[in-house]
Amino acid sequence: MEETAEAPAPAEVTAEPPPADEPPAEPSVDEDVIRHVALCNHLGNLLSAPAPADRAALKDALAAVLASPALTHIDVQNGTEDWLARLLLSTAPRSDALVPVASAHFRWDAAKAGTQTPLLAAVQKRGRDLAFLARLQGRDHAYATAYRLLQAPPNRYSPRLRLTLPDLAKDVRGLITLIRNDYPSLRANFDPEVLAAWEAYLAAEPVGAGLAWLLLATPLFLAAYVSLQAGLSPEELAAWPVGFLLIPPLLAAAGLAYRLGVRMPAQWLRRRWARDAGPAARLGWAPLSLALIPLSLVLPPSVGIPVAAAAATLALWWAGLFQMVYANDNSRQAVRILLANSIPLVFWLFWIGSLLPPALVPAFAVAVAGALLATSIGAGLLTRWWYAEVGQPRRRRGLMGLALAGAVTMGLLFAADTTPGLLPWAVAAVTLVQILERVPALALSGEAAKRRYYAIWGTGVVLRVAHSMAGAVTTHDVFLIGGLVLMASVLGMIAYQLKRPQAA
Repeated sequence: MEETAEAPAPAEVTAEPPPADEPPAEPSVDEDVIRHVALCNHLGNLLSAPAPADRAALKDALAAVLASPALTHIDVQNGTEDWLARLLLSTAPRSDALVPVASAHFRWDAAKAGTQTPLLAAVQKRGRDLAFLARLQGRDHAYATAYRLLQAPPNRYSPRLRLTLPDLAKDVRGLITLIRNDYPSLRANFDPEVLAAWEAYLAAEPVGAGLAWLLLATPLFLAAYVSLQAGLSPEELAAWPVGFLLIPPLLAAAGLAYRLGVRMPAQWLRRRWARDAGPAARLGWAPLSLALIPLSLVLPPSVGIPVAAAAATLALWWAGLFQMVYANDNSRQAVRILLANSIPLVFWLFWIGSLLPPALVPAFAVAVAGALLATSIGAGLLTRWWYAEVGQPRRRRGLMGLALAGAVTMGLLFAADTTPGLLPWAVAAVTLVQILERVPALALSGEAAKRRYYAIWGTGVVLRVAHSMAGAVTTHDVFLIGGLVLMASVLGMIAYQLKRPQAA
């Protein structure tokens, strides 16, 4: 049985109201105050009774309290306001219908936010949570079906739960996460055993509806493919795009590999390293992916291609796994920005790719793609480490080291202009510096980042136009000028941050 907050009394005019279970002070002899205390006790008894009271009776009891003549006394009103706020919070969700009425009467709204106590702010937050709950109970909300599913434990073998698209289990997971992070008081409005059953079901990582359909359809597509391969002539097979029948099986295999190779290991890692795995385990994929770039230039092509492919796959898996465990809640924007910041480098590499020895290109391309994708997938981990774990003095030293690397790379570009054997190493150096600068570049202001991006692209457009005008600019010129522009953008970014200690 829930404890009831005692009715207020005039003596409750204090800086901090007494606890809800503290007996009231002796009431005034004023008859209005005595009747007011009786009305408050009646409301408290209705809310804490073993059997839920009728909603109309609760509203009538609250209306009687709010209409009490004793509320004209400022001390009685202040005591009642705090008492009622405690009562509504301690008896949720039974008191939900009364929260909007009390909030409107006492003006627990944004207009009073600057003078609210934490107690009244909590009631206001409860009111906003209830408004969200009311929208959930309608049929137009994106999580309306998920809300209805949360009214009962999950049926693990329900075809509707397993196969309905959009994925119902994913929606339920999203709603539970939303309530946990943004509307925590609404957990009181759900059966705790039902919530626990759903959380256990979702923690077991059920196969999503999309993957389930692909797995069910895979035998049909494979059977159709084998049948057509056996029944059609080579000419007919050439005329029909039979290979498209293999797309669903390939997607199913990729989804299954992702589940078994990433989702399940991530679940194990959450139990193994509940707090933190340490920088070496969280970020070891980053130096591995960067080391692939010079390594691809050293190894013979017959060895470099499989080594680069295997190591790049390992780096991507490693980055994705730890990103999912530690930073998947706040990394999407960083991923998008890092991918966008890769475009000038990729554009330059495609343009000058014909200058590299053909035998080195496949392994080098795999290494660069692996490094760019790994550092983008692990963007949340990298940004958290750089901005939250690395102190400002170390960040400034790192930026100065990166500036030195950029200056050395500019010298290497000039040297490669006259020594062709240095050209692959100059390209690798530009690539490494560009990859390393992407996370520090996130500290640029929006205006500075925009100007920098436009300057790089403007130079690229000028080179492109000049290159197409009777060979005024050769591919070798693009290699030198474009590489210098990319390095200049890095040095400019570092100079901007070193001048602003708060950015560095």
